[in-house]
Amino acid sequence: MFRKLLIANRGEIAVRIIKACRELNIQTVAVCSTADRGAWYTQLADEVVCIGPAAANQSYLNAEAILMAAINTHADAIHPGYGFLSENAEFAAMCAECGITWIGPQPAQIKLMGDKARAKDFARRQGVPVLAGCSIQGSNWSEIKPIAQRLGFPLVLKASHGGGGKGIRVIQDVHTLHQQLRVARQEAAASFLNDAMYLEHYLKRARHVEVQVLGTAQGLLILGDRDCSLQLHKQKVIEESPASILTTAQRQSLYQLTRQLLAGTQYESLGTVEFLFADGQFYFMEMNTRLQVEHGVTELTTGVDIVQAQIKQAAGVAVQIAPDTGLHPRCTAIEARITATLPIRRTTIERLTWPQNVRVDTGYRTGDDLVTMYDGLIAKLMVTGPTRKVAVTALRRALTTVKLLGPETDLAFLRATVARPEYVQDEYSIHSLSRWKVGEK
Repeated sequence: MFRKLLIANRGEIAVRIIKACRELNIQTVAVCSTADRGAWYTQLADEVVCIGPAAANQSYLNAEAILMAAINTHADAIHPGYGFLSENAEFAAMCAECGITWIGPQPAQIKLMGDKARAKDFARRQGVPVLAGCSIQGSNWSEIKPIAQRLGFPLVLKASHGGGGKGIRVIQDVHTLHQQLRVARQEAAASFLNDAMYLEHYLKRARHVEVQVLGTAQGLLILGDRDCSLQLHKQKVIEESPASILTTAQRQSLYQLTRQLLAGTQYESLGTVEFLFADGQFYFMEMNTRLQVEHGVTELTTGVDIVQAQIKQAAGVAVQIAPDTGLHPRCTAIEARITATLPIRRTTIERLTWPQNVRVDTGYRTGDDLVTMYDGLIAKLMVTGPTRKVAVTALRRALTTVKLLGPETDLAFLRATVARPEYVQDEYSIHSLSRWKVGEK
């Protein structure tokens, strides 16, 4: 097992990893920008290293500074969390060159799945259904325009190396594509250090379902599935496990497609394979070769500490998990993301009280100041129930009892969302939340 682990991340996910390491008796090193000095996660870690100014490209995206911190503190492993450098194959390779274990898949696997165009070409070769789409090379409009017209509008424009909903836009016509392409490229370059883009056919009604996998030396484990259809601006807001709309036969088909996609890759570490589900058909979207924000609901439905399992796998320690765990969830779990909303007038959290008997993953406490330059996430609130109906009732009750004074948040919107008949009855699509936000049915 590792002696000391450096967390190349911040906030809520850094707190989560530190807690997992404590249970494994692993010392932790936190890195922080000047904006995060004194943050709760830095107080929980055994050591702290400031790696640069507030700007992410000078701190949390600064691979050299993070590696130097790991070397100087004698860390023998780096956990990247999610976002930032978590799917950067070059950084993973740099860790190996420095003799530091990267807690994630091999660089070649990250490269394969990290590029959306390349991943979809691979999925097609593996016989996994994929929506019509095409990568956009360069910025030559005379070449891009006919590609878009051939695919047919509406289309989705997304960052080839993206994640977390950043760099994604729905495009209705050629004029809008021409307008949005430059902005999308700039956003992708700032967030992922790569401005490559991908165009894909747009489904007007679908659900977003994903499969949690853990690749081990003994083979691929499937830890369950999640429904992440409720999204706003392509950012997930409410996630459920398992995906209640799936029949047993559909779930088995979904897992088979996941195994088919990864057959022969010798994939190791955590990963999430994401699909669109429409008219009884699954379409591969992408694979995230890292820990997911919403991993907690799968931990609740399986009883498996996914973060610990990921660390053990990287350390070469056998992971004892039943191979059919995903087919036998212990309960239904639902997560709601509580985030700060714009404009941010007050940053100090004056009061923060959580309901009892729920799981809350957060990087903040009462009295803390929000640091929103990286993301607006304040906390992830998770509930469980023996059925989806019971879990929904528990979520409504829990959201009502949250006390959060100070910054403006999405709490009121979350409370209204989970009270809607469409949500309670499980009748919605990936576009529903955007319509509900503006008062549509």
